[in-house]
Amino acid sequence: MEDGQPLGVAFEQGSWQREVGVGNAEAEMYGLIEVMDNNPVVCADYFSVPGAAATLALIAIAPLAQAGLIAETPVLMLNFADDGVEVANALGRVGWNNGIAVHTEPLDLGSVLAATAMVSILTPTDLADIDALYEEQFGRSFYIRRDESSTWGPELVQEKPNAVYRLTIAVDSPQSLLTIRVLADREGKCGACQIVHAMNVMCGIEESVGIN
Repeated sequence: MEDGQPLGVAFEQGSWQREVGVGNAEAEMYGLIEVMDNNPVVCADYFSVPGAAATLALIAIAPLAQAGLIAETPVLMLNFADDGVEVANALGRVGWNNGIAVHTEPLDLGSVLAATAMVSILTPTDLADIDALYEEQFGRSFYIRRDESSTWGPELVQEKPNAVYRLTIAVDSPQSLLTIRVLADREGKCGACQIVHAMNVMCGIEESVGIN
């Protein structure tokens, strides 16, 4: 442990020694399980999940980056301090290599970490295409859920393994502003639960083992 954050977990699968790390964006196998091809993860000796800020950023921005819809440098507001280096590297892994502006607005939400991403995107012909992007990416996910109807607050994720996100779009032409809000518990999707989830995928077992 360092500054209260888990560094990862090492485990054995027969004679095969394997490891899940945290925040090592330089690793060959690194990323958010939900936006990756899981087949190489199953075969890896080492895999790194993102740190907290990069996890929230990937949930918010990865679907747009992969679709090539980002028009200008995104802005990411966090309720905790982060230097943005891993966030930029993480987004590079999913197709956006032009940086990100990361700012901190301290807000005590207990164990809950919050992010608001503001992204200028190329306005699609059909706005439903934006919903479809996120649904395709996260619609079958155990631990990333869209919530457009609940009262937005930390109780949605506090002491829970899943993150939640919400989309708001201000339509214009040729570019629109998409705002994505994300919440996750520092021991849930931004912490130990994500590590265990990755380990389960590496082992080829049920994704929820040891979590739910």
